[in-house]
Amino acid sequence: MAVNGAKYYVDSCQSNPSYRLYRFFWRLVDWIYPPRCAGCGCLGNRWCRDCQSKIREIYPPYCQKCGIPTKGGKICLNCNSSEPKYDAIRAYAFYEEPLRSALHRLKYHRDIALADLFALNLLNLFSRVQWDVDFITAVPLGVARLKERGYNQSALLAYPLSLATHIPYRSQALKRIRETESQVKLNIRERKENVSNAFYGNRDLVTGKNILIVDDITTTGATLNACASALKNAGANHVYGLTLARTYNNRNI
Repeated sequence: MAVNGAKYYVDSCQSNPSYRLYRFFWRLVDWIYPPRCAGCGCLGNRWCRDCQSKIREIYPPYCQKCGIPTKGGKICLNCNSSEPKYDAIRAYAFYEEPLRSALHRLKYHRDIALADLFALNLLNLFSRVQWDVDFITAVPLGVARLKERGYNQSALLAYPLSLATHIPYRSQALKRIRETESQVKLNIRERKENVSNAFYGNRDLVTGKNILIVDDITTTGATLNACASALKNAGANHVYGLTLARTYNNRNI
C-alpha cells in the first residue's frame, strides 16, 4: 500500500463511529483524571511528543518472516535454520526506552488507557503490511496470570484495532491450555520449550481462516510461533503476528 494510501486507510479507520466512541471514552477519562506521561512522567498527556520522538520505528529492510532488521531484507539465520509456523511477524518499534517503561506500566501497573493510544500505532503498522485477514485475536494469558493481573494487555491492544478496521475480534479462537513461566529470563531454546503445546486453536472458528494475532512484545517469536502452530493445526490458512515492540539482537541477522 502506498504511503498516501496507508494514510487514507488510517484516516478512514479513525472515522468509524465505534472506534470514535471508544477513543472519546478515553479522552473523557483523561479530562476527568489528568494523566502523566508513561515515559517521562510529565503532566497532561498519557504519552508526550518528546517521548514519541524517541521511539525508533522499524522499517525495511527486515526479514520477511520474523520482521527483524536484516541486510538487504534477507531471511534471518533463525528463520532459515527453522522455518516458523507463522507466515509473518511485524513490530512497530524497538523495545527500548521510553517505550519499555510505557509497556511496563501497561502490563504490570494497570495503566490500561495506554492500550488505546498504542493501538493507533498498530493501526498505522497494519495499514502498511497489506495482510488479508478474516479476524483478529490476541495471545491469551493463562487462567492464573489473568486472575492475578485482571486483564490481558494484548487483548487491550487488539480490541481497538478490531474496532478501527471493522475486522472481527475473536477472543475464543485461541486458548492457553497450560500455565507457562515468564519468558523474560529464558534463552531461545528454553522459550520454545516453555510455550510448546501451550495453546489450542478452536477448529470451529479458525478452519480456512487468515488470522492476525496481536501481542505487546516479541523477543524470539517463540510465543507467536506456538500460537501459529496451534491455529494451523486447527486448520487455519495463514497466521500473522503484529506486536507493538520487539527486542533486537544483531547476532541473528
